[in-house]
Amino acid sequence: MRPRYEIFFYLAAGLMLATPAHAELPQPVRQMMEAAAREGNPAELAAVVKFARLTYPGDSVEIDNLLLALESTPAQQVVAPLPVAPPALAPVVAAAPAPPAPSPVKWSGRGDLGGFHTSGNTDSFGITVGAVIKRSGAAWSHQVRLRGDYQESEGKTSREYLNAAYQSDWTISDRHYALGILEYERDVLAGLDHRATSSLGLGWRIVRDADVAISLEAGPAFRHDWNRGGLERSNLAGRGALTSSWQMNDKVKLSHNMELVAEENSNTIRAVTGLQAKLTGRISSQISYDLRYQDRPLFGKEETDTVTRIGLTYDF
Repeated sequence: MRPRYEIFFYLAAGLMLATPAHAELPQPVRQMMEAAAREGNPAELAAVVKFARLTYPGDSVEIDNLLLALESTPAQQVVAPLPVAPPALAPVVAAAPAPPAPSPVKWSGRGDLGGFHTSGNTDSFGITVGAVIKRSGAAWSHQVRLRGDYQESEGKTSREYLNAAYQSDWTISDRHYALGILEYERDVLAGLDHRATSSLGLGWRIVRDADVAISLEAGPAFRHDWNRGGLERSNLAGRGALTSSWQMNDKVKLSHNMELVAEENSNTIRAVTGLQAKLTGRISSQISYDLRYQDRPLFGKEETDTVTRIGLTYDF
């Protein structure tokens, strides 16, 4: 009888060695069965086992062994697989902030052509041309102004006026700025062959709204005159100016500029009032009234000259 038991023992050992342990079960199947067992729902676990047997028919024994082990273990004791730590991310280095883009430089200007009528020293009608060119930046702005009037009557020049000015402004704050002005003037009618004026000063933007702008300027000036009688003189002076504009609506604009230059022996006042009405996107009609006053004019000349101009303006 003993040999028979030995044969049975060897056969059983051989079967045990030939049967792989449930540890060799594919890892995805093991994880799904353990997850279903942790939920504590027998129906879900049975469904997972069913599809595991269909997918891995050669591992049915291992599936059954794992099922027996899970059913004999309380759901709370089924150990969840350790989460796989995500790969470490490289530290993100904050990029240095880009420097602010410089404010763009803006060019603008206008040119006008029209006629004028004078009263005072003479009563005449002639032509007038003018231009204004502006360059505006973040801190500096520059402006060139040109104006010329001319008329001939019976072969003689009865009106010859030329004005050229350059102004540079440096922004100090939102409402304050420093300025420098160079101006040349020729007025044959008033007895001036040439007049050169330079000025420095400070400006204050009293009102700076979308529709209304008012500025006040003041500072020292230097003036040099060449008179038609051959006289020449230079004087220190003081300059003050008030500039204002009112955009009445999207088509009509009213402006008024006044300047006072006070010398030791004479004072000069100039005031220009203009009304501009837009006709198209760039073309406008314009009428202006120019008054110039000098309290000590040359001999035989009037203190006050006025010029009324009517013309067309082209903005660019």
